[in-house]
Amino acid sequence: MAREVARIESSSLPLGDVMMVEIPENEDKLTALVLRTNTGVYGWLNACPHDGRSLCQDPVYLLNRKTGLIQCMHHQATFDPESGVCDDGPCVGGKLREVKTIEKDGQIAVLL
Repeated sequence: MAREVARIESSSLPLGDVMMVEIPENEDKLTALVLRTNTGVYGWLNACPHDGRSLCQDPVYLLNRKTGLIQCMHHQATFDPESGVCDDGPCVGGKLREVKTIEKDGQIAVLL
């Protein structure tokens, strides 16, 4: 069963923004990335499927502003922000690990 690791005010995540969320009691010190697109709120583990390193250190630089795709800072692999599928780079066909998000009553719950 998924457990809630964070709760975010919906108003703090406008369209096109990304937020980095700490995951408590996490041995690997990974974070979750929560972003809002035209179709909803999505969550991904901040880890590249290519080598496991963080996609970004600062969520401001996660989305490529020209393409709208998630881009890994280490080797520039790109991922669809809604499906998490890699479409370019060394992990083509791979997928980011989803972090469940539920938006309800003005809040976003982040679940693992």
